Amino acid sequence: MIRAMVLGGVLLVAGSAVAQAPQLANPAAFERGFAVSLYQFDACGDALAGRMFRRALAERFAQCPFSPAARSHYQQATRTEFARVRERMKQLVEENGGMPRELVGMSTTCRAQQAGEGYRDFRALLERYQAGDVTAEAVIPAACDAANIMP
Repeated sequence: MIRAMVLGGVLLVAGSAVAQAPQLANPAAFERGFAVSLYQFDACGDALAGRMFRRALAERFAQCPFSPAARSHYQQATRTEFARVRERMKQLVEENGGMPRELVGMSTTCRAQQAGEGYRDFRALLERYQAGDVTAEAVIPAACDAANIMP
């Protein structure tokens, strides 16, 4: 009986320590990953890959110990970025008579990027995630406090 009480006390203290673990306050790496995905996938004509990546990103973000304020900031920032990029893509289509061959700042064309082995492998991983064969952590293995979380 005393052992059970001691064990219960140890578990209670351990549980309290986990519950009081510091929360992360800066979701900037997740926000950058979100923004980059809009250009890398959607603006290059692979919106399906963009949606799959952002779904994995959102699931991975939900697994991380971010503070309520950081979660709120992330939601607002991603909504704002999505609207901004959507408007910019609309402009690009109007200016170019369709999706551009390459985007400013890219070192290659969208087609060349998508033909690359790294892109094809990552796209296949996204499809496996979408099918439920791998977890969000397999798609986004970076730690919650990593400096960069990119596709």
